[in-house]
Amino acid sequence: MAAEILTPTFFIFWFGVGALASALVAFFIGNTIWELVTFIVASGILVILTRPLANKISGEQTRKINVDEIIGKHALVLEDINNKAGTGIIKVNGDTWRAFSNDDEIVIKKGEYVKILQVEGAHVVVEKIDKGV
Repeated sequence: MAAEILTPTFFIFWFGVGALASALVAFFIGNTIWELVTFIVASGILVILTRPLANKISGEQTRKINVDEIIGKHALVLEDINNKAGTGIIKVNGDTWRAFSNDDEIVIKKGEYVKILQVEGAHVVVEKIDKGV
């Protein structure tokens, strides 16, 4: 239960409570099988029943994104996009992504805007937007 202090989630605590229930069984009954069954059942029930409540109390959940929703959007370049140097970070919809240009010869400077062409794993492929767009 003390390990819960070191984790950002509210999960390990329930195994501690299950261990306490198991300790009570050990004190009164003294049968190893019953101790193990008590630990598994108590911990399992507590995790299943209280996980939604713990998630609600612990704060904001990670936002899930449909990668298709960012294709075609414009994004701000946070770090120069240079395919040869392997650099490039953009920001779109509040999220940052590693970015590569669709043209290896073009370097897109920080502060410029790009259009997202596709998502490839954990990075996006972009093209530079002309100033008139």
